Parts: sequence; structure tokens; C-alpha cells
Amino acid sequence: MRPNHSPEYVQSDNSLDVAPPYFFPNVDVQGFVIEADLKAVQKYCDDFLNLGTREERGFEYRAVPAWPFAQLLFLHYPVMISAAPDVVKGGGGRDSENPIPSNNPDFIVPMADRGTTSQNEVFAAIPVMRYGVGPKGLLVESELEWILPFIVVDQPWSCVCGREMLGLGKMMSRIDIGPGYLPGSFLGQVHMPGWDGISPEMQHDLPFLYVQTGPALPTFRATEPLKSLATAFQAKPVRWALEKIAGLSNFVDDASLGLVPTTMQTVALKQYRDAVDPECAVYQALVGCRSKYSEISNLDFYDERDIWVMFNYVGSFREAVDVILGDELKKPLVVYPELDKTVSITGRMAKVVGAFKFSANVDFDDMRVLHEFDIRKDRKEGGHGQVLKRGSSDLTARWFRPLKGFFGPRPMP
Repeated sequence: MRPNHSPEYVQSDNSLDVAPPYFFPNVDVQGFVIEADLKAVQKYCDDFLNLGTREERGFEYRAVPAWPFAQLLFLHYPVMISAAPDVVKGGGGRDSENPIPSNNPDFIVPMADRGTTSQNEVFAAIPVMRYGVGPKGLLVESELEWILPFIVVDQPWSCVCGREMLGLGKMMSRIDIGPGYLPGSFLGQVHMPGWDGISPEMQHDLPFLYVQTGPALPTFRATEPLKSLATAFQAKPVRWALEKIAGLSNFVDDASLGLVPTTMQTVALKQYRDAVDPECAVYQALVGCRSKYSEISNLDFYDERDIWVMFNYVGSFREAVDVILGDELKKPLVVYPELDKTVSITGRMAKVVGAFKFSANVDFDDMRVLHEFDIRKDRKEGGHGQVLKRGSSDLTARWFRPLKGFFGPRPMP
């Protein structure tokens, strides 16, 4: 018989898992808006989000035709903090209904006592639209969310928590962030393990991404006619008026027309493999979390004509790059800066349409399972047999969640 206080989840003291939510103050953000291929984005949705039939799952993800761009973000987190309260292993938390057993002080998991850490992170984010099925689903279950085709970090703690807690497919990498060659400029590089296509029997530490900017605006080009949204924001009367009227956070979120969203709801496919049959999943679900920027300061823009963004297009990196840039045959290959000039397959340039930098506090919260997929017995044969585990959904749109209780069934008094 299970004891009354048997824990639902057992966590070792040497585990890297730290419970959410998380709070990260004074994060430095470098953002680059690049052109994305909508056909490639839709293929990602069909491969990783639209599993099964539309009728079975009750929704469909589609690319957003009005926003054919991806955001490439470099972030430096000087301090990373778990904002989770102390948890009683056998209960629901530290409160009057779940008192701490006085005779067993080790019954507590003090998340805050694990201290803090810092990290660099780089990811690409692309907006997609989830449409509910039927008139009701279309109204109250449709939502704008963001996919992350790749996300890399240089901190093991973040990599583990990102995968286990947030459902994000984070990968370990080496990230170099710092000033560029000119005053006020930025230089960022990412290295990570990959197969180079020459020696497929083993991985190598390869350069993956290189970003170089000119100085932040205004630059020597400031006297030219306004050619972009980023340049237009440098007009002091316009910028001052917007900041004073709406506050800087609202200015960034609304006036930038989505270039710098201060709230990003992500969606990702979280899976666990079958240990006996590795090509099958014993659990798969779409999970989401919210990242929210607040206390935004030091907002500046770059002239997109002074930005150089290049992906190393070699070996196993091609698939990650194609998700964003699309068919490689339509785009020219160029020389990647860290590779030998004699290498025939080198890099792919991304077209930059906007670039910015700012500092902010970042919260990660509102983590929930959006949809669990059925696990069926004959998974290899298409999954149309006996259901081993029935899935469930919580697809209510954010705007409707506060009102859901007024329209749904109410418990008996």
C-alpha cells in the first residue's frame, strides 16, 4: 500500500530540474527580423503540430501570410532565478491545508535555495496561427502562437529545464556575444555539435550562426530619406510622443507593429520515446509557455542595411536552416567567415528587414499542456487501432480564458 505522503514526483538533490515559473531580470536582447519562407513554415506546422487528422485533434496550425518573417534573438541573462515557492513533496505547497511536517524538515524542495546562474541563449521564433474546428472552435480556440525551429543555450541547467519543464527542444552550444568591430556594434556567433557530411560517423563542434552589425542608429546614413520602420523610429519627436503617451512597453509592443512583441506564447511538440521501440512515442503533446518582457529600457534600432546574418549550411545544419529560409536552390550560397574559402558548400545569408536591441526583465510562466495526442497500439501502422491512452485538450484562447467559467458548466453547491 502507498503511504499517505508518497510523492507524485521524486526529485534527486543532484537533479538539474528546477520548477517554474522563472524570473530573469536585466536581460540584454539583440533582435533581428529576417525573411522566412512560408511554405517551409507550413511544412513545419504539418510535421510537428498538425499530427493526426484535423477532426481528431480539433485544430489546425497555419503559417501567417501577413507576417513572412522570423525573429532571430540573442539574449544574455545575467541572473536566472526560479520564482517557484517551496514545495511539499507529498502535498500541494506551503499553506494551511498542507502544513510542513515538523518532524521531517527534509520533506521540502527549496527551489530558491538552488541559487542563481547566468547564460546566453539564441533562438528563432516564427508566428503561426491555431484555428479551432467549427464555428465555436474558430471563435474561442483560435490563437496566435510562436514556434521555435531552433533554440540553443550555453547552460546545462537551462537546457535540461527547457526540455523537461517547458517542452522546448533546447540544445547545448557555445555562444559568443560581444561588441563588434565598430563602436556601438554587435557581434554574435554560435557553435554546436553537428555532422559535417564528410565524416558522418561522428559529430564535430561546428560554427552554426554568425551575426555582425554596424553601429546603432543614428549612423552616417541618418541623413538619407527614411526607408524603413526602424529608421523612422529614430525621429525624436515621434519616438518621444509615443513613449510618453503609451509608456515604453506599450510603445514597443504596439507601435513597432510586432517587430518587438513583449509577450510571446510559444508552442512545441513534447515527446517521450518508447524504450523498446525508439521510433514510437509513449507520450506526445503540444505544450505552451509564455515569455513576457517588462521594464523595457535602452531601446535602440540598427539600420538593416548594416546587418550581416549568415547560417553555416553544412551537413545536419541544413534542415534547421531550411525550416526558416526555405528551399536552398532558390537562395545563393556564400562564403561562411570561419570556413576555408575552398569549401564548396558554405553559408546562407538571411535578408534582414529590421534589427533592434533593448534591456528588459523576462518572466516565463503560464506553462500548460495544450493538447495530448492519443497513443495507439499499432503506432507503426498509422495508429488506427486500439487506444492505449486517450488524449485531452485545453485549447481555450487567452482572451476567453477569464470568461470561460461564466459559460461552462458550474459545480453543484
